[in-house]
Amino acid sequence: REVVSFWERKEGKGSMEVRGKMIDKPHYIRAKKVIARRSDDNVEKETSNKKSGTKNPLPSSNNTAPGSVADSHVRDTNEEVVFPRVYLGKYFEELEPGLRIRHFLTRTVTESDNVFFTCLTLNPAPIHLDHELSKGNTTELSGGGLNDVGKPLFNSMFTLALLVGMSVPEATHGTTVANLGFSEVLFPKPVYPGDTLRAETIVLDRRESRSRPTQGIVTLQHVAYNQRGEVVCKATRQ
Repeated sequence: REVVSFWERKEGKGSMEVRGKMIDKPHYIRAKKVIARRSDDNVEKETSNKKSGTKNPLPSSNNTAPGSVADSHVRDTNEEVVFPRVYLGKYFEELEPGLRIRHFLTRTVTESDNVFFTCLTLNPAPIHLDHELSKGNTTELSGGGLNDVGKPLFNSMFTLALLVGMSVPEATHGTTVANLGFSEVLFPKPVYPGDTLRAETIVLDRRESRSRPTQGIVTLQHVAYNQRGEVVCKATRQ
């Protein structure tokens, strides 16, 4: 009811914050469904009680006042019935500086990945698309992998996006509010089609937000490695 009240008071314009959580139109629609379901349940109970001649049960001694922990639990339980969700990420209190997370997802990147992403982002750089031009790539540039000589370089923006994506399940899935930015991005070694990448995350720092007291800012360093154990991407973000 609180989500519906806030949304309708703001006339449904954009997103807004309720009790430290960002809500938007899907939250409003889901809240309306929960209210409707609870209303239908109450009608059915009253009808059943009238037929059986029983009175409504006395209020429980538990604190179920609006806004109480119990009331919040009831709302959450009903919401899960309508649209169950599972969040895997860690919360602010769990992301202690020094924590290292090895992510379970790995990915072998392909030539089609490179061509599709490069064209999708309107990047016509021949080093990503032109095999003839790439014949001049040296063994030193390829990181010592003789099979890589002559292959187009993988689009580094895809490498960065893949690194962040692989880090999500164990780090920020469902627990992050926003990506504030990247303070450093490095590509120490090139990536070529056929390379297999894995990722790790290190928590560098955390602090409470000065503008949002119910939230915090965490600095994460994501690192991507290829099948030879070489660092191919390092990104620091908040």
